[in-house]
Amino acid sequence: MRYNLTRLPSPSIEQERYCAMSRNYKPNRDSVAQAPLFELPPADVHPKERERVEQLIAAGKSGPALDIAKDIHKRRHSDASEALLLDAYGARLASLVERKLDRDAKALMDLVRERYPAARERLREWNATLAARNGDLSVLLEPLNDSSLTAEKQAAIAGQVRRDVLDLRALAECQTLAPGHPLRAAATALRAAFDAVTSGPVTDEALALPEVSRQSPLAPWKMLVRAIAAFYRRDEALCEKLLAAIEPESAASRLAPALHAMTHHRQNLGPASMALVNQVNGNLEVLRAALKRLDSAFDRRNQSLILQEIPNAVQACRQAEPGLLERLKQHISVRAMMAKTPVPRVAAALGGPSLKNAYFWRLLARGSEEDRNHDPMQLADACSEWEQFRRHAVHEGWFPAKGPEAAALYLHMADLLNHISLEDRQAILHRYGRSFDGHASYYRDQPAEIRAVAPSRSEVDLYFLSPHQILERACEADPCAENFERWLRHATEALPDSCDLVAQRWSAALPNDIPPLLYLMQSAEKRNALQKAFKFMERAEQIDGLNPDVRRARLRLLVAMAVRHLREEKPHLAEKDLRQIEVLPQAQQGDRPAFVAALRSVWCLARNAPKEAAAAYQEASRFLGDGPTAQLLLLQVQKWCGGRYSEFPKETPTVPFFAAFGRVCALCDDMGIPVNMVPGMQEQMMGELAAPNVSANPRFLAALGEAAMREQDDALAYAVSRAGLAQGAESQARFLFLRARSLPPWEEDRHSDCLAAASELARRHHDSDLLREIGGWREEQLDWLDVPDQPRAAPSSEEIGKVIQRELKERDFPQQRPASRRAPVDDEECQCPACCAQRGELPEEMAEMIETLGPDVVAKALAEMIGLGGKKKRKRRSYLNDDDFPF
Repeated sequence: MRYNLTRLPSPSIEQERYCAMSRNYKPNRDSVAQAPLFELPPADVHPKERERVEQLIAAGKSGPALDIAKDIHKRRHSDASEALLLDAYGARLASLVERKLDRDAKALMDLVRERYPAARERLREWNATLAARNGDLSVLLEPLNDSSLTAEKQAAIAGQVRRDVLDLRALAECQTLAPGHPLRAAATALRAAFDAVTSGPVTDEALALPEVSRQSPLAPWKMLVRAIAAFYRRDEALCEKLLAAIEPESAASRLAPALHAMTHHRQNLGPASMALVNQVNGNLEVLRAALKRLDSAFDRRNQSLILQEIPNAVQACRQAEPGLLERLKQHISVRAMMAKTPVPRVAAALGGPSLKNAYFWRLLARGSEEDRNHDPMQLADACSEWEQFRRHAVHEGWFPAKGPEAAALYLHMADLLNHISLEDRQAILHRYGRSFDGHASYYRDQPAEIRAVAPSRSEVDLYFLSPHQILERACEADPCAENFERWLRHATEALPDSCDLVAQRWSAALPNDIPPLLYLMQSAEKRNALQKAFKFMERAEQIDGLNPDVRRARLRLLVAMAVRHLREEKPHLAEKDLRQIEVLPQAQQGDRPAFVAALRSVWCLARNAPKEAAAAYQEASRFLGDGPTAQLLLLQVQKWCGGRYSEFPKETPTVPFFAAFGRVCALCDDMGIPVNMVPGMQEQMMGELAAPNVSANPRFLAALGEAAMREQDDALAYAVSRAGLAQGAESQARFLFLRARSLPPWEEDRHSDCLAAASELARRHHDSDLLREIGGWREEQLDWLDVPDQPRAAPSSEEIGKVIQRELKERDFPQQRPASRRAPVDDEECQCPACCAQRGELPEEMAEMIETLGPDVVAKALAEMIGLGGKKKRKRRSYLNDDDFPF
């Protein structure tokens, strides 16, 4: 739709003649011109008389202003009075031109030319204005070609252009000015923008209009173009703001009242403006009303009313916005499918089927997503429809077959499949493979260019039902580290056997990435393929030798190789490994020299060199500064290497046993050695940790707590967490996490509070490793319990402080469920699993279940709940029925 840039019409007053008005007008007796307040010299014009004329001109009363100016000039006959009279003539001329009284305007100029020969310059300006109003800009713009034109003249012409030029096309095509003149360039850009904004949607870049500066006389048109764009975007506030920025005396301001009226502001409009408003708003209002009725019918799912309103909406769109008709038919088609309206009847109501191009398939896929109602089949349908969208979008040039856009689409499909359980996905895959025909029914009665994109029966690929294949395609389309990382993470959870292949594909696509090499190294290390793992580590070193993970990996692999050689009783091979370990800079950090000395002591014992072994042990003791701690370390290394144990001299410990053992746990964790406790250790450490004001290194306490969790000693982990919380604010997040894991299951509130506080503290301290651990542990717990993760607001600092203080006060490990949380029983015995196990009984609820369902059924259910045979993904209820398949 385009706006007509012609002037607004006004009622014809051709009978009016300027001369007649001049003769018939009788000034008021009280007029300032007839009764001047003061007698002045004949050559002057009284200020009040001048002010009166100027006020009448400003108010648009050019007729009275002209009569008063004539009377003044009749009395004064001065240059000043003549200049004032010519100003009045100019205002009167502008009024006549405004009302399209061109004949009267020419008569008035002839009169001025006859009576006032000195007004030649003004007459030239008036002629230029009149010609400009009629589309002839040559007279107005000709002086601009004079390089000696004064700045005042240029400003005067710019003002006339601002006020009187109504036709941008005439200015853009004016041959008087050179093609590169700023005015012509600005007019050309404005004309193109005006055509675009009144024809369809435009981008902000198209409205930037750098050719039109703020000082340009065409700047008001720039505001008008942007106001029209805001109007069509339904941004009425911005539209009003832009209209207010248009100068009231500019030519562009003539359309402002019509736009104000379109934004529901009452205006006094002329016939032309009223016709424009009716043309723009009238059809759109009819279309809007028709769409509201149709939308209401869809919401009510009234089939007969839907089929009745569809033709009305189509007809209204054909009249108001014919360019949007096909898009509207596609929207109606998708809504009708969601409302289960018969497709043939919908096509008949639309006047034919809608176009099944990329836009349609995107609408249909989004509709399937939003209307899924927890139905896995709907999500599978959405993935198949996204695949059809991809095919058409590539064919239509929306985006290339490989690139970030295609990868983003694949990742979205993978996200949808994550909401479908493995069992449902397998059932859907079976049914699709049996009946899916590539949506062939949608392509009937479609143009040839649409049918050409439809897959044939032999081309149907059900990859969109396999997250593994979808992620593989995403990595092929956009081989970036983020996509490969997601693919590897999925493979780790769903297809562990394919993880190495995924990592190899990652490394081949991005040879300079460290993560796939580290994964392949760790995978080989777990399989005890240490030489292969060492080669992967060396490749990683060539890429980034300063990477801390790579540096730790070299030390850990050399230690593992030395330990394996000692286990295999090959000390001569372990000697080479020891030499490489001892020269590593990272082996000289922290307590690692003590570990290297302990490993050398075990190697010496394997070679039957007890003196050298004792000297190495003394070296480890010197590094640690405590003999009993060195003994604990050497015992762990000996146990790991499978060597014989040596006798240690008894030494007086300088630190508590829990601190010494925690230090050994931290060191062995660093070197990849699993630390195991022996009977009697827990009791001694529990006694030490029960003392008030326990002081220890938080890192050692954290390692001791993790060792206790591996041993499933919740009481020891509980005591360690309390000691850790008392060490300071820096490590409280980790010990709150430890406390949450060590609490018994009936302490749900405390568990949730500690977990939430730990997560928030880790987030504040930017501890990404701890956040990752918390997330992984929470996911495992929820998978085991088969319950959804409930979102919870982050606790405040005050709430976190209260949680920490409460946990510090709770010194004793909860041994049994509180009475308020126990099921009432006659004998007052606790029915929790721990107490029932101590009594050799089954909980009452379990006994009743076995009696009702039978032991086999209960055993099978318990096996599925606890995941016998390995960890299982959380199961979701299946909503699939044989009748639900749509093909």
